[in-house]
Amino acid sequence: MTYITKFNKVVNTLEKIYILFDTAMAAFPFACAKQCSDCCTCNVTATGLEIAYIQDRLKGRALDDIRMRLARTGQRRRFRPLQTTNGFALACMEGRDTEEEENDPSWGTCPLLEDGICTIYPVRPLGCRVMMSTTPCRQTGQADMPFLALTITTIFMQFVEHLDAGGLYGSFLDLLEHAGNNALGCNGLPGKDNIPGTVQNLKIPALMIPPEHVKKTQDLVQSLGSIIRENNCSST
Repeated sequence: MTYITKFNKVVNTLEKIYILFDTAMAAFPFACAKQCSDCCTCNVTATGLEIAYIQDRLKGRALDDIRMRLARTGQRRRFRPLQTTNGFALACMEGRDTEEEENDPSWGTCPLLEDGICTIYPVRPLGCRVMMSTTPCRQTGQADMPFLALTITTIFMQFVEHLDAGGLYGSFLDLLEHAGNNALGCNGLPGKDNIPGTVQNLKIPALMIPPEHVKKTQDLVQSLGSIIRENNCSST
């Protein structure tokens, strides 16, 4: 399989996962609406594959706009994760302690916003998509998310990471700034360099599903596994 064929397969698989996520979340009464951007901070995370997906789907002027917005921002303090979602699952399985990670929304908003609207909304990464609340965040100062919805978003985070196992995971803005420098790795291709403050994506060691949600999510897990297997991208 050529690099181009593999890349096309995996970005199409990622898109199918996004579509399935949107369908799954439609069952919850979220209050999120246009120009509701309280959660759109500079602290979003992403995989290298998701950055490659954005580059592939946008191109041209849209990518030039992203580069211009990133160049204009003076914000450099961002959340930089010490481990991935699957890395956390593995640590839990092995009984290892995990380090406290500092994440402060006051560090700034996302530079890709325009009048409270995301300029890349259709291709935004899963780290943005999972930011949801059943009540407007500005009313309480925090998101209100049903426990089942939190479980489902975690499952999707694990599968998207699994799809790009071996690639990079880190700050969404850091990865965007380095896109095109041969730094994404694995399905983001070609991955000759590294980006400071990133960690490596892992395959799923175990799904983080509480006992009370196993039956409620089993069809969803099967669907995600089928999407990946049907496209010959990876295996759980």
